[in-house]
Amino acid sequence: MKSTDKKTTKKINLPKEEEQEISKKIEIEKEENIDFIPRHAKQKKKTHPCLNFFLALVLVSSIGYFLIPLFYQENQINHLEGFIGNFLLVLFTIFFVCLGFTSNRRKNGSIWLGSFLLLAYFIFSTMVSFQLISLPTMNQVVDFRGKSLTDVITWASKHDITVIQDYEYSDMVEEYQIISQDVKEGTNLKDIKSITVSISEGVNPYKEVIVPNMISWNSEQVIQFVKDNYLTNVEVEFVSSDKAEDTVIEQSKSGNLRREEKIKLTFSYGEELDYSEVKLIDFTGKSEFEVEFYLKQHHLKYEFDRDFSKKIKRGLAMKQNKKAGEMIPIDNEEEKIKVTFSKGKEISVPNLKKMSIAKITNWIIENKLKLEFDYAYDESLKENTVIRANHKKGDIIEQGEAITIVISKGTLKMPKFSSYEEFRKWAEKYQIPYEEKHEFNNQVKAGEVISYSYKTGDVIKNGDVIIVTISDGEKIKVPDLEGLTKSEAISKLKKLNLEYNFVYRNSSKVKKDIVMGQSVDAGSEVSKGTTITVTLSSGEEEKEEPQVSSSNSSSSNKKPSNTPSTPSCDRSKTAELNIQAGSNGAQTKSMIEQLNPKHKFNFVFVSACDNGDSSPGTVCTTGLEGVAKNFCDTITVQVVK
Repeated sequence: MKSTDKKTTKKINLPKEEEQEISKKIEIEKEENIDFIPRHAKQKKKTHPCLNFFLALVLVSSIGYFLIPLFYQENQINHLEGFIGNFLLVLFTIFFVCLGFTSNRRKNGSIWLGSFLLLAYFIFSTMVSFQLISLPTMNQVVDFRGKSLTDVITWASKHDITVIQDYEYSDMVEEYQIISQDVKEGTNLKDIKSITVSISEGVNPYKEVIVPNMISWNSEQVIQFVKDNYLTNVEVEFVSSDKAEDTVIEQSKSGNLRREEKIKLTFSYGEELDYSEVKLIDFTGKSEFEVEFYLKQHHLKYEFDRDFSKKIKRGLAMKQNKKAGEMIPIDNEEEKIKVTFSKGKEISVPNLKKMSIAKITNWIIENKLKLEFDYAYDESLKENTVIRANHKKGDIIEQGEAITIVISKGTLKMPKFSSYEEFRKWAEKYQIPYEEKHEFNNQVKAGEVISYSYKTGDVIKNGDVIIVTISDGEKIKVPDLEGLTKSEAISKLKKLNLEYNFVYRNSSKVKKDIVMGQSVDAGSEVSKGTTITVTLSSGEEEKEEPQVSSSNSSSSNKKPSNTPSTPSCDRSKTAELNIQAGSNGAQTKSMIEQLNPKHKFNFVFVSACDNGDSSPGTVCTTGLEGVAKNFCDTITVQVVK
């Protein structure tokens, strides 16, 4: 007979009240989404490997986010508040990760979500820092202070903005870094076309510093003061004296002085020299002042030279003809010490026309040169490419020289101009050829533009000449004034809106105050407002009676000579000058001669006045208009051709 083992479950009968209480607890725990664990069962902590890995990734990302700006030069944190903000964010992330690792809950949705958001933020911010992605906020001007010129050029080229460079000295800002900018941080790029940045040229040699009275200072104190205050023109000499050796006994200047201002210091070498030769030191890496100081201090003859060096900084000693440690006799011309100072590394100019603006800028900064931009239109070259440079490939230059780059603005299209002056400045700036054409026009005021040979938006090819038609104003026919009285001439000229002035000339045939001539012929066509010089008769010239000599000398009985005497120029006859400018040198000359028919002129044509005005037809000589000049002198007038 087979036996069968059967498991029996013994039912525990609980009191009804206790059973109801246990049921309620189970229901409450279910509502709170907590699994019921019997009291007699052992609780186990469940782990989540994926979540732990994700938390570790967040922690590593936060540390990288904090450290990268500290070591990546182009993305350094420039402000203390930015540094503190990043540091606090990393502390929060560490706290959050620790909380995630120690969580005992099975459902960690909030931990997953927080970790994902933090990781996304760190990755996104890092990509923005490295400019791998752009943001709408990047369409605003950033703060370039303390950054390099390369940063500005790279940023500007991406946003089609012209960079205007202004170099200035600064003791605080490192050479080639940005001191300031004329456009505020946060300005929308749509509102600007150019940005001007001030670039540091390094220490200001013209800055005033307080130079104390250095009498009794020793040589080490003087050398250190000169170095610390960047003095560039200190001359020293050593003389015999009963004062302490190597101390200053005379000083030419003190007080507020410019760094480049000459200061002469006289040192004592004691009452007499107690040595005849000197053990030479190594001058490598020392400044010219330090080397010269040592050589004068020890009465050694010397000469200086300069050469290129890849290793030694510009201005420092790079080699000497006598080895360090060698004994050199003092005051001996045959044992002259020759020291060569570095001009910096030899710079060979590359083919700048084949380089981008950003690469040219980097090359300029690496070689400690200065960069100047100019712009021109060229239909054969794309915008922002190099047209030409002031140095060709292979030229050897030194540090500090200026490189001028002409950048293409692409195809030239005719802009819209509000005035002729605006057009003229634009054409001269970009070296665009143009010609002026004048004609009368009743609707357009004199001097204003009637039309251009190109309409707004038209493409202008290289070498094309723009014809500008300028109005000479309303056309007026000059009336015939001859024979009229002065008042009649004034009335007639006023009716025609012509200006006038008067000059006088003697005449035995024409009555006084009657018109006997005019500067512009009758019937000529002139512009409204043109000045007509009217010549009036001053009547017959009064003859002076010959004076009878009362002398009894024999000369009074001499017969008069038959040789006629040459009358001298009458300097009493003058007239006011009327000086008006035309549209070019020839027109100005013609107008001045017509308006002043009795005066003699010497015209000198120049390309520009001394004040820089290069407008064609401009009268450079000042102080002539309305000034009374006689007809005897020749008046020199300087005119822009």
